[in-house]
Amino acid sequence: MSKTVLGMTLAACLLAALAFAQGGWPLVGQGLFTGLATAIQVLPLLVVAFAVAGLISVLISREAIQRWLGRGAGFQGIFLAAIAGALIPGGPYVYFPLAATFLCAGADIGTAIAFVTAKNLWTLPRLPMEMALLTPEITLIRYAATFIFPLVLGLAANFFFAHRVEDVRQGIYALHRKKNNSR
Repeated sequence: MSKTVLGMTLAACLLAALAFAQGGWPLVGQGLFTGLATAIQVLPLLVVAFAVAGLISVLISREAIQRWLGRGAGFQGIFLAAIAGALIPGGPYVYFPLAATFLCAGADIGTAIAFVTAKNLWTLPRLPMEMALLTPEITLIRYAATFIFPLVLGLAANFFFAHRVEDVRQGIYALHRKKNNSR
């Protein structure tokens, strides 16, 4: 069992104990039912997200990923990754598998950081809802205030952690091996 699964299991047990202390078995059951309902709702998105990540990994050549998002791409790769992060729809079940796929295919660590950061800060598909709920002025101020972060963090990641990119790739491969071996 991985450390992540073990940690989440421990958290679930502690939360179940808290729920039991506050409301007994009915509250524990309600919490577990809510979690199961969420899992059922998210499952189709998970399947599609991993299918997209897998298909990208076989359709886009390693050479193309390295050329556009790899070490030699420099700032252009970071910028392209940030734009991709802003445009890609979906939540973490979509963009984390894509970031892992890009990294394993030869993207640099800075491009992965720019992609994930832009996804969290610049998500264009949520722009209309944000404008409707927070007003266009607040939304534009937020976008202006955060515009530089994906690019700066991508450059900083390359500067400080470029020597770690192979370790990160090996960690992703190890996760995949564990998942495949547990089947």
